Amino acid sequence: MIDNAPEFELELAGSLSAMASARKATVVLAIPDLPNLDEEKQEALLSSLRKLRPGRRLLVWRSVLAVIAGLSDEMSQRWTEGQTIGVIGHHAKGLSVQVLKLRREEKFAPERKRVGELIECGLGMDSLLDQASASLTEKCENPRRSDHVVASNLPCQLAVEGTCDVEPLRLWNGRWEIIEPPKSFLPATGDVPSKLVQALAGCDHLLFETPTTGQIRNLIIGKIQDALGREVQALKPEAVALGALEAARRLSENDPVYYDFLPQISTIVQNADGAANYDLIPPDALLPAGQSYQSDRPARLGLVAGTDEIKVHLKKQTDSTPRRAVVPLANPPQTNTPVELHLQQTPAAGRARLTLVSEGFASPLVVDWGHAEQLDQTWEEVIECLEPEKPSVPNRLVLPCGSDNWFETERSYGLIELLEDNLDQRIPDWETLASKVSMRPFGKYSVSSDGDLPKGIPDTALTLLDKAIERAEQDVRARLNGDGTDENQSLRFLTWLFKRCPDWVVPNLLEALDSPVRQHPFILAPGSRSLMLQGIGRTATNPLHQRQAFDHLLSLPKERWKKDQMACAAFLLSRNDNAPMLLDRKEVDFIASVAEAKVREAVGKDFSTAYSYGPFLLVGLLRWRLNDPWALVAGRDPVADNLLAATELLAAHLSQLKKSDPRLEKYFVILTQVCEELEGKGSNPDILVDLQSFAGN
Repeated sequence: MIDNAPEFELELAGSLSAMASARKATVVLAIPDLPNLDEEKQEALLSSLRKLRPGRRLLVWRSVLAVIAGLSDEMSQRWTEGQTIGVIGHHAKGLSVQVLKLRREEKFAPERKRVGELIECGLGMDSLLDQASASLTEKCENPRRSDHVVASNLPCQLAVEGTCDVEPLRLWNGRWEIIEPPKSFLPATGDVPSKLVQALAGCDHLLFETPTTGQIRNLIIGKIQDALGREVQALKPEAVALGALEAARRLSENDPVYYDFLPQISTIVQNADGAANYDLIPPDALLPAGQSYQSDRPARLGLVAGTDEIKVHLKKQTDSTPRRAVVPLANPPQTNTPVELHLQQTPAAGRARLTLVSEGFASPLVVDWGHAEQLDQTWEEVIECLEPEKPSVPNRLVLPCGSDNWFETERSYGLIELLEDNLDQRIPDWETLASKVSMRPFGKYSVSSDGDLPKGIPDTALTLLDKAIERAEQDVRARLNGDGTDENQSLRFLTWLFKRCPDWVVPNLLEALDSPVRQHPFILAPGSRSLMLQGIGRTATNPLHQRQAFDHLLSLPKERWKKDQMACAAFLLSRNDNAPMLLDRKEVDFIASVAEAKVREAVGKDFSTAYSYGPFLLVGLLRWRLNDPWALVAGRDPVADNLLAATELLAAHLSQLKKSDPRLEKYFVILTQVCEELEGKGSNPDILVDLQSFAGN
């Protein structure tokens, strides 16, 4: 293994000095196909070869060279294009495994799609060497002083061949000792791991690359074949060298040597949807040996004006630790500037070259992986930390209920008493009952906008309310059939029960809304259309009915949107989660234009409910962020910019009015909170409750 890259370069260059005279030679160097050979070690090997100044040079994985050697053997006559070749390599710690696919263009060449795997076991060369050393040490006169044996070539010879020559060795004290090898050496190797069997399942052919010979070779092959239950072709001990020779010949003649994948390198990009992983290499990228890949889809980053450094987050497939590289900028840009992250990489040729390219830079800036900060987070955690906080979404408005309206006080009857008195009458006083349920002492209705009843009221009260609803339904049905009066008081009573109003009532409200004057029983009395609009807003829970209501409102030109139309839309948007989801972006923009116009109309006028309906509709519309989290955010969305400008004008006007009327301070605060919501930084999640208190209903 390469522990110190610079020292290793010198040692390797020295060991290859015999090649120095062949300045234009083609050089191929075998490298282990294992995960622990990182880019730095590959660069050290290439640097060593560079000192020889060869004509062409190439690093080739041992597994690939084994297959190339096999292609020159008679056994390859059975090989066909598309077949998979499992290569078992003999390693110090056990056995390495790689599966390559045969590809044919001008000629057969192996295709590599993943990193090889090391499976540790007792068959490794270290284990064989240790046992050979122990066997030879037993032959010493003094086994405790056996350094002369361990330092000799005898253990390696015995471990590889299963036998060795008789040899005299000099002892530590200068004397000589003749070492005779054991008559037979059969090391204990243990079983072949099942992991190896699984890794090679489905391979068309199997190769075993090992330096061993004789009985050691036969022992190991036998164990592997027994475990796999099939034939394994053992290559010659010099197979890798022969494969390298053939690879060099192919390289010199521009024939394909092998095809390799590129380990994925990823970065993080940020856009309107937040932070996301971005792979710089296509998943199907496969290159001929020695060919360089350059990004055809660089990552697009953004640089904010005045920024003096760029932070680039990186993750490699071969390194589980994410990193953050910081690239300083000598000249910070004066405007927001797009930047692209480009990658250039050659398989088995060291680290990728990463550069930042922009029109704002005099030349590309290099991103240095080696000096990048290692992060103690997972890649997913890094992305999550970079995710910008999504814009706020106002909470759904739920008008609260309370028991105060239900019980008698010194000043008025409670709803319980009114129900008891009226249900005994032939014609209940629906006007009184409707007025009672529409009251909100201490800001709380008799029934919440979700149709819930307050705690603390007796069961008899619920029974009375159910009977009253039944009587009101009878009266409304009679009116629909042409009987009864022109008044809508029983209908008004039902709509003020919010979602407790029977569903069948809503379609009739919608039908009346679209009917000509005095053509429907619900619109005979003055002011009836106001009840239809606000009643629909209070009671519609079915998405079909809500969509019909929106269709009616959106069919009206902007100038016909008055208080009731705005209230209907605001109620639907603010009190239901499904209603905002029914709108498309074009419809959102139209309603936003209505809200903006109404907000601007209030500027310069005395305070009235006209101040509240525009902002109420506006904030209700912001709940469309349930559909698109980044919609209607000032600074990102021109529609939101217009709404913010209008609201700021109204707030500025109100700031002058409140000087003479301090009671307006509360509404001024609410308007500033509306501005915060438009910026996506809402500080009052229940702002719709406050706006509704000014709008009423």
